[in-house]
Amino acid sequence: MYMMASWYTDLMDIYRVGNTVTDGITTQDLSLIASGVPCRVYSNQTNNWNGRATEATIRADEKLSCDINTDVREGDTLYITRGGALGRGLEPVRYIASKPVAYFDPVGGAMTGLEHLQVGLHADNIAG
Repeated sequence: MYMMASWYTDLMDIYRVGNTVTDGITTQDLSLIASGVPCRVYSNQTNNWNGRATEATIRADEKLSCDINTDVREGDTLYITRGGALGRGLEPVRYIASKPVAYFDPVGGAMTGLEHLQVGLHADNIAG
């Protein structure tokens, strides 16, 4: 993480859907797993907005890099603040995580410091 730590300019909050049983009734709730996790969004593939009669949407497929030990899973909802680690106050953007891919250093991260998780990000948000 040595080299990658200074590259993480963004912050993310990780939410996960889980089951809650109350009085014998199971509901699904979105729970905060981690907040203020350093990361970086890169490889921006934002598509143009799509205007429809009832709504306008913005779709995006991007990639995120974060520490190898981050607890992020496929299907998690991520709220990412671009520039958040630099003190920028941009509005968080909501993404859905794809399956994380781990990139390990062959000597336990001691040589290059490049170990990280790569997570595909998918956004399909209503504009406005």
